[in-house]
Amino acid sequence: MPIRHEIKQGESVISLSELHGLFADTIWNAPENAELKEKRKNMNILLPGDILFIPDKRPKEVSRETNNVHKFQRKGIPALFRLQLFDIEEPRANQDYTLDVDGQMLTGKTDSRGVLEQYLPAISKKGVLIIKADESREEYRLEINFGYLDPINETAGVKKRLNNMGYDCGEPNNKLNDDMKLQLRLFQKRFNLEETGEVDAPTLAKLEELHENPKESPPADDQSTQGGVQ
Repeated sequence: MPIRHEIKQGESVISLSELHGLFADTIWNAPENAELKEKRKNMNILLPGDILFIPDKRPKEVSRETNNVHKFQRKGIPALFRLQLFDIEEPRANQDYTLDVDGQMLTGKTDSRGVLEQYLPAISKKGVLIIKADESREEYRLEINFGYLDPINETAGVKKRLNNMGYDCGEPNNKLNDDMKLQLRLFQKRFNLEETGEVDAPTLAKLEELHENPKESPPADDQSTQGGVQ
């Protein structure tokens, strides 16, 4: 039976598609989700309280010979988790890591840009990332809550992105307080934007560009360096 599901913190279309046995695109492209799709843009960055329509599963018929054994493989797409790590503004490149995802241990190495990529179960909830110590750095530990990034057009979403990049705005709620305004001005100064301390269009565009897309860190301008992308 189709349902209207209220999004809870940590949920995304891909995690809900796994739970309901549907493709994520089948849910997201349902006509009933057109308004939400226009508002949120990204199916996996939703806000708690959003209402998502989940359609009913549709049967599929296939023809096969009798008296033979046939194997059917369920299609499923694991979620790709991507994270770029910096030490201030130096990429943590080519470093060994261990990622504990809900008790499943994964290992790998960051690339030359400090980017980590891992395919994870769509319903992953929590992770602990450990970057092993090397000759110049101590061991680094990061706790991760999958699916907790809010949309960038929400104040909490802006705060979470700034926090991830080293601009400490404190608790990621929907209040534009003095701490956030200060960090916005530091971010704007660092990236040669007008220092308004407000969440204006140029600031949102630059924040989304840097946070959502792994890339080389731009060269620092004199003393304006602040934080590091994670």
